[in-house]
Amino acid sequence: MSIKLVHSQEPTGKAGVRQRVRKMVRPDGGLKCPNCGCQTSLTTVNGAFVLKGRKQGGTVIHKDVCSECWRRGIIVSMLPELKPVE
Repeated sequence: MSIKLVHSQEPTGKAGVRQRVRKMVRPDGGLKCPNCGCQTSLTTVNGAFVLKGRKQGGTVIHKDVCSECWRRGIIVSMLPELKPVE
């Protein structure tokens, strides 16, 4: 029995596009998903209602999560991780 090294292959199709999008620089002050690179955020609210033409009440279930990952059943926060100031 011998061990062989397997060279990494170039990503094809969707995987290649996702890697390129993830490597792109996040716009200053903008939100970007660390998982897929999407810049669309989503907030889900339960129990909201309309009163006098305005949305009222409701409980926030998810706030600022990636919409693409949410569709696939993955909850990824788009807010950047805060680093302590030294």
